[in-house]
Amino acid sequence: MKKFLLQVERNCISGALLLLPLFVFGLILQKVWGFFQKYGEKFAKMLHLDDVFGIVAQDILGGLILLLLLYFSGYLMRLAFLKKFTSWIDDKLMIFLPGYEKNKKLAEEKLKKKVKTPNTNLPVLLKNGEYWQPAHLIEEDTEGNVVVFVPTAPSKDQGQIFVVKTDSIKKLPDTTLGSLDASIKSLGKGILSFK
Repeated sequence: MKKFLLQVERNCISGALLLLPLFVFGLILQKVWGFFQKYGEKFAKMLHLDDVFGIVAQDILGGLILLLLLYFSGYLMRLAFLKKFTSWIDDKLMIFLPGYEKNKKLAEEKLKKKVKTPNTNLPVLLKNGEYWQPAHLIEEDTEGNVVVFVPTAPSKDQGQIFVVKTDSIKKLPDTTLGSLDASIKSLGKGILSFK
C-alpha cells in the first residue's frame, strides 16, 4: 500500500510539472488572442464585415492583425536596440514564468526545422584513415574548412566534433538527416545504400 501511495504521489508531481508550463502558456495565448480579437471586432464593425460574416469576422481580422504584427516585428528585430530589449524581456520571463525557457527552446527548435539554411547540418561521410564514418556537416567556410559532428552509435546526440578539409568529406545529397540518424541508432544498418 505504501509503495502504491508513493507511486501515486510521484505521478501527481510529474503531472503537475508537465501541466503547469502548458497551463501558463495557454493562459498567455488566451490573453494575447483576446487582445487581437477585441481589435478585430472593432475593425469588423468599422468595415461592416460583421454584417456579412457575423462573429467570425472578428476572428479573421484579429488573426490578420496578429500576422501583420508578427511580420513587421521580424523587420524590427534587425535593429540592435530591439534585440537587446527582447533579450532583457526574455531574461525576466525566465525568472517569473516557470517552464518559459523550456517552451521557448522547443519553439525555436521547431522554427529551425522549418527554416532551412544552405549547406549546414547535412549528412556526410567523413574519411578517417582507410574507412568512412557517418557524420553531420555543421559548418563550411570559404577557405575549404568544414566542421563535422560524428555521432557515437547508437546515440545520435553524443559524439565528437572535428574541423577538417572539404576533401575529407563526401556529401550525401540524396540522404536525409532522419535516415542517417536512424541508421546510426541501428548501428549502421542501411548506410551502404546512402548516396
